Amino acid sequence: MLNALTKEYLLRQVPSVFTSESAGRTSSKYCHISTANVVDALMEKGFMPTEATQSNCRLADKQAYTKHMLRFRHVDTEPKLNGLFPELVLINSHDGLSSYKLIAGLYRLVCSNGLIAGTNYGEIRIRHQGDVVGEVIEGTYEVIESANRMLEASQKMSHLILNESDKIELAKEAHALRFEEGKTAEAFKPEHLLIPRRSADQKNDLFTVFNLIQENLIKGGVRGYAYDAQGYPKRTRSRAIKSIDQGVYLNRALWALAEKRMS
Repeated sequence: MLNALTKEYLLRQVPSVFTSESAGRTSSKYCHISTANVVDALMEKGFMPTEATQSNCRLADKQAYTKHMLRFRHVDTEPKLNGLFPELVLINSHDGLSSYKLIAGLYRLVCSNGLIAGTNYGEIRIRHQGDVVGEVIEGTYEVIESANRMLEASQKMSHLILNESDKIELAKEAHALRFEEGKTAEAFKPEHLLIPRRSADQKNDLFTVFNLIQENLIKGGVRGYAYDAQGYPKRTRSRAIKSIDQGVYLNRALWALAEKRMS
């Protein structure tokens, strides 16, 4: 059964979704359509919110307009191959700096992990003008088709077995996306990204390895060793990705890396 988020929960966790007016600096062409209106329209079509987050903002006068991201799943959706659900990812802000974005996604049941389609799947952008709600609803079905193509790709990934060299190479490429050169990159080695969190991830197929790397990068908690000013090592853990933009970038880039292995 779908464990959908309630409107009350959304109001507490992502209040910027319900902002009733745009930021003062927006242009005269900007048409404010509250994300709450889009949420209502999607729910009427059977797409229920399953995850929601908004960006941290230290400036009190900007908190109501900050970027937010929601994931939706249709009530009739059943788990597909590999325990996956196709989802819709919606991103918006009310500060005049972001259009509505719709991106295909998958939810992996075994690890409660949300995946986002690679850049080769594209995304739908809808400006804050005209019939925004209608365009979002129209774009939703196109995005779900992309999510179904992700399901097909994931099945192909699950049939491709990686040897240790292949796994390390993929981990190195993923490591470079997340950690810049320097002390942080040295603290967390690429092979640390291949340490499974559960028995279900102790497999060598591309899809499982990709998910393992993605979860370790996004959720953090990867163990490593940093060195203090005196050169003594100390244990440390990587931080979870909190930024919406960084999380989307990493998710899309990692999916593209995995799909490239199939070509």
